[in-house]
Amino acid sequence: MSAVISLPHGFTVHYELHDPWLQGVVDGMPFTTAREGEEDVGIIIVDDLDSLNHLHFSHAVYLDTSCSPCSVPENTLVLQTPPGLNFNANLISIIATLNQGHGHGLLLIQQQLRSQLDWVTNGLEEAIIWTDEEFEILNLTDSAVSLFNSRPKKLIGQILSEVIQCEEEDLHEMLAKRAAINATEKLEVQGQVLQGEKVFLRVGIKRLVDKRYQLNLIDVSSQRAADKRFIQLANYDPMTGLANRGLLFEFLQRAVGRSKRSGRMIALMLLDMDHFNRVDDDTGAPLGDELLKSAAEKIKSLLHDQDMLARWGGSELAIVMEDLEHPESVSRIAQRVISVLSNPFVIGGKDYYISPSIGIAVYPEADETINGLIQAAGTAMFEAKKDDGLNTYRFYQAKLQQVAEQRAAIEQQLHRALDNNEFEIYYQPKVSISKEKVIGFEALLRWQHPDWVKVSPQVYVPVAEECGLIGHIGDWVLRQSCLKMGQWQRDYPNMKDCSIAVNVSTKQLSDPYFAGKVATILAESKLDADKLELELTESAVMENPEQGIRILNKIHELGVKISIDDFGTGYSSLSYLKKLPIDCIKIDRSFVIDIGLSESTESIIQAILVMSASLGLVNVAEGIETVEQMAFFEGTQCDTLQGYMFSKPLPEADIDIMFSGNKPALYLELSQLNQARI
Repeated sequence: MSAVISLPHGFTVHYELHDPWLQGVVDGMPFTTAREGEEDVGIIIVDDLDSLNHLHFSHAVYLDTSCSPCSVPENTLVLQTPPGLNFNANLISIIATLNQGHGHGLLLIQQQLRSQLDWVTNGLEEAIIWTDEEFEILNLTDSAVSLFNSRPKKLIGQILSEVIQCEEEDLHEMLAKRAAINATEKLEVQGQVLQGEKVFLRVGIKRLVDKRYQLNLIDVSSQRAADKRFIQLANYDPMTGLANRGLLFEFLQRAVGRSKRSGRMIALMLLDMDHFNRVDDDTGAPLGDELLKSAAEKIKSLLHDQDMLARWGGSELAIVMEDLEHPESVSRIAQRVISVLSNPFVIGGKDYYISPSIGIAVYPEADETINGLIQAAGTAMFEAKKDDGLNTYRFYQAKLQQVAEQRAAIEQQLHRALDNNEFEIYYQPKVSISKEKVIGFEALLRWQHPDWVKVSPQVYVPVAEECGLIGHIGDWVLRQSCLKMGQWQRDYPNMKDCSIAVNVSTKQLSDPYFAGKVATILAESKLDADKLELELTESAVMENPEQGIRILNKIHELGVKISIDDFGTGYSSLSYLKKLPIDCIKIDRSFVIDIGLSESTESIIQAILVMSASLGLVNVAEGIETVEQMAFFEGTQCDTLQGYMFSKPLPEADIDIMFSGNKPALYLELSQLNQARI
């Protein structure tokens, strides 16, 4: 809006304003009068520099609403316009000075002040950028131009995020929110300047009038590098690059906190490289250091990402392992460390051998304090050194040592069990109570060790899973069971409708070639695919559900039945279970044993039966041992039962005897049971 101020002696000041607030200031001045505008004016006051392009004037006053550096025509004064009482007084003072003919002197003074301001701005550590509300760069200081190693013309008009190339996609949103609340804390971002150099910037922002922003940027890349170097020196061993004692203590403190929340255990292992001093003396310190670094690299390759390897001091190293279910599983890592360090180290063209003595302390069994845990591991390490030959490990508690040695012995014997034909498969019948006959079998692995009287599957199966043998053993069980069932069906006509159920491990289900193995075994055994049922636990499926679903779909396409074993005891998600190609659900024995004792358990069983029926699934109840338990399932959607009430798992010879007649031996027993119930 244009207006004219009339002054004494016919002196006039022309206004051409767009900002409503500035127009309000003019309207409030007592000497303002309405007057037609002129193309040739003495003095004009504007808030938009473009307004001067079509006018001729002797002096102009630019009311700057952006508070950013700007290029103005000659004979133009600049007055900043933040709201406040001083603005009115400054404006009147400038008008009076111009009225008295002192405009040239005032302009010279302002130019000097602006030069001083530019000198101060360019001397600041901070680079300053002015943008509009869309973060398009309007202007910037020389420091900002130097920061981005470019020219002002290339930077002005660019979007801020494109210039900084920040990895944060919502940079502008974060800055706008900070400006809205006048946040004083600077935002630190990692960016990349136009020439590709990575930088760390601390960015402050404030909102100016007319919806514009002023950003103050400091390059802290060198400071970050120095901080990183300081952290490296403070927390890591300079020779090996491993964590030092201080960082190990911090890690143990956090690990203990996590252990208290999860209930899982922590293991601390202290390793001393036996005979290291002799190697160090023979080769000299530099080569001895190389040997220690090489040993550390070998050990590190055996650990998980969440484990910590630290240098305890001298030739001693420390390992912290978290989230342990079984403390004895640490012994496997100890054995691998001993094994990997048993190979010679080539130093200066010569072979050198070192042997570690390892002490192991488990939290919270050994001690519930960090210092006590470290002391316990040290005590165990010195116990290991007492043994002849060294190159061994010891637990702080004798009980754990005994359990670890037992598991180690089981693992060692498992490796030879397959080759020595020590495994045998027993078959437990599955019966139909309505048909009063055997309709299938579950294959169960038994280990007939020549020296051990009896080894429970609950003992050796977890060991086989941990040491990676369960996949090979599981494949062997699957092949032998299918071959035997195929042979039985050819030898005994009354077994033609029987199926064989085989348990599948997590390892097998994670094998991308498992579906192909199943197809090959079916072809070898000449067993119909629908007579094979693979049983897997909920936990086996849920360990990697997406991959498990893909593999099971391939197997199901062959015609093989899929059964969920121990249903209700795992942590499965029904959203995943409904995606699985399931044919059968087995109700776990832990529910069955409470029949007649717990109404809530019986309600759970009924809910499982209703759910499975709605999904069109077959139900099998395992662990049936009493008439009452069998009677519970009469008339329900669960007709197939399994348990010691009908038969314990049987060797192959007993199955041959059972089916060698016209009817299975269990047929009469089932009839008698049903008669007894009546």
